[in-house]
Amino acid sequence: MDQALTAAAELNGGFFTRAQALDRGWTDRDLATACRLGILRHIRHGAYAPAGTYDAATEAVRHLVLARAALARQRGSVALTGVSAAAAHGLCVFGHDLTTADLVRLDSGSSRQEVRTRHHVVRDDIAQHIEMVAGIPATSLARTVWEVAGRSSLEAGVATVDSALRLNPQLADELAAMAPTFASRPGSRRAREAVRLADGRAESPGESYSRVKFYRCGVPMPALQHPVLDADGKLIGICDFYWEDDHHVGEFDGKIKYGRLLRSGESPGDGVFREKRREDRVRAQLLGMSRWVFADLSTTQVKDFITRLNAERAQSRALYGRSRAILV
Repeated sequence: MDQALTAAAELNGGFFTRAQALDRGWTDRDLATACRLGILRHIRHGAYAPAGTYDAATEAVRHLVLARAALARQRGSVALTGVSAAAAHGLCVFGHDLTTADLVRLDSGSSRQEVRTRHHVVRDDIAQHIEMVAGIPATSLARTVWEVAGRSSLEAGVATVDSALRLNPQLADELAAMAPTFASRPGSRRAREAVRLADGRAESPGESYSRVKFYRCGVPMPALQHPVLDADGKLIGICDFYWEDDHHVGEFDGKIKYGRLLRSGESPGDGVFREKRREDRVRAQLLGMSRWVFADLSTTQVKDFITRLNAERAQSRALYGRSRAILV
């Protein structure tokens, strides 16, 4: 790989342009061959990325590379908006369409759809809500949250708002102040619902999606990040969900979570075994436990999952509620 183009990609935020490659003596045939051999990735028209760094990046980072490349191609005044702005702010973009960059026009340009780029036009004074984020112009954090929540599913919207509140716990006041701006826009009702359901204590998109399923299916909303202590008052662990009246905890088990919790030198199998031992210690505190994964939250399986969860909660309430009463 050409070191100068690698340096250019780093300077640009993950990509280099066709013009930069031609200046280095590459031809269009060279670029096409490099893409075919897996040396480069064709990000969008006139933009390429070194395959090694691009493939190793998260989906959110790859989307931000696309957004930066789209921004660099514009001749008028534009800024990142929607999911692209969310990626720039470092928010959760799980469950969103990451194949297309979202730009908002700050000039007289029209709304339109291009290959891998959407141009949005708004009627309010958006200039006051534009700031520099990661070195590029983007909508403010509060405005980004409202825009994403209004354009996405409720599940994906809650996951994004959760991450914003986790990043900035004081954001709630700004979200409330901006609510009138989005009161009559398409998706406004869903956006208000997402903001109302959001909780910055959620630590993963799986936890966010789970809470939306609880809401949709009438499951009582649990407490989040519940500490479980042993008889000596020592912390056994933090459980994702806790239904106090049922004496029951819940854990969302996702690949992302297990990867995040693995200790240095620990294999996935070691992590699962350690989690099983922790579960045994939690159950020893007269608590029932349910576990689930993303597949359980899918449209085809969520009904069976909720039925199982309700049955396990009822069983814990019957078993451990009586035991605790006797202990008291």
